[in-house]
Amino acid sequence: MDIFDEMKKEHKGFRKLVEDITETTERAVKTREKKFMELSTDLMAHHKAEEKVLVPVLKEHKETKIMGIEIEEEHHVADQIVYELRDIPVDNENWLVKFKVLKEIMDHHMKEEENEITKKGREVIEKDRLEKMVGKFEKEMQKRKEEMMAKA
Repeated sequence: MDIFDEMKKEHKGFRKLVEDITETTERAVKTREKKFMELSTDLMAHHKAEEKVLVPVLKEHKETKIMGIEIEEEHHVADQIVYELRDIPVDNENWLVKFKVLKEIMDHHMKEEENEITKKGREVIEKDRLEKMVGKFEKEMQKRKEEMMAKA
């Protein structure tokens, strides 16, 4: 397993949480709040871990440097929407509209990472290095989750 396999596994979990949230009704406020907090914490930890572990390696190679920069920019946009969503009650109709925008950004970003970035990354980064990055990625994610939970 390499870092791209681990990211794809994480993405599967994000897709499930997004689906669960999307299927809630306005009456399921507590469920929506709980699922969104889980998604937002995991998503932002995932982003920070990618930026710490994967992006610097992508930026080392001219073939993937722009991909690394694009990852950072897309994370910034998604994280900004997450912060905004945290300030809106989940039963507010604006919340659901903004959440759908987040979903579209996430869908685009995950497909790009799972396809173009994974393909090009595996071409330019040594296999053993990609495999070693998994442990670093998981540790960084855990560290970031703990930091966010301490702030909550």
